[in-house]
Amino acid sequence: MSGQYALSVVSNNALTRHMRRVVLQGEALADFPGGQESGYVKLVLPAAAGENKPRMRSYTIRAFDARQRQLVLDFVDHGDGGPASAWARRAQPGDAVQIRGPGEKKLVDPLADWYLLAADLSALPALSVNLQQLRRDARGYAVIEVPHAEDIQALQAPAGIDMRWVVHNDPATPNQQLVEAVLALPWLPGRVYPWFAGEFEAMRRLRSYFRDERGVDRKAMYVSSYWKLGETDEGMKRAKFLDARADAAEASASGVSR
Repeated sequence: MSGQYALSVVSNNALTRHMRRVVLQGEALADFPGGQESGYVKLVLPAAAGENKPRMRSYTIRAFDARQRQLVLDFVDHGDGGPASAWARRAQPGDAVQIRGPGEKKLVDPLADWYLLAADLSALPALSVNLQQLRRDARGYAVIEVPHAEDIQALQAPAGIDMRWVVHNDPATPNQQLVEAVLALPWLPGRVYPWFAGEFEAMRRLRSYFRDERGVDRKAMYVSSYWKLGETDEGMKRAKFLDARADAAEASASGVSR
């Protein structure tokens, strides 16, 4: 991470039933690099009881206004189920907060013939930035799973992107709705760029589909897990690490580029 910034909350508003938009501001952002939308920052939160290290959670840079020294972050509001969600629903204008970053951007290949983007609510901010930055003649699909119909947002996207929303009203239970919606899409001609971010098991299934069933090289797609059902943030990161190691070992043993 390239820098640490002391900021304060400017505004905190509900975007939809389960998503909040928090705008941060500070003169420290004079040194923040531009053009980092779809990258991420780490929100620095107080240490948990009995610990002496601050907790950090990653959030997509939804927008950055260098002139106003303002940074926009969107948060999934799932009550007090996590430290960042609890902070976001209570943050008031003037509250101090620190961030670190920015981290790597997660943008699609601008030269692909078509696109297949999919996400659940956790990755909707990153998907939204990708849609905004696609070339105007881009075509393909964007499939988004949300926990309630009131979480459907009006997003900026090229006319050739077929927007599809999947409502799963109990995110705490396993489901295959998002995966099934992606697998049911007609495959278009030309070179595709798949982009998916969301729950761990859905990530694994879609990675296998794109790579093993559709023959997409791992370097020609972005597939990432942002959370894992039934796990803490630390548990998700551990599962993600072990999965990546196992996947690399399998690819090495088979001699196949994965």
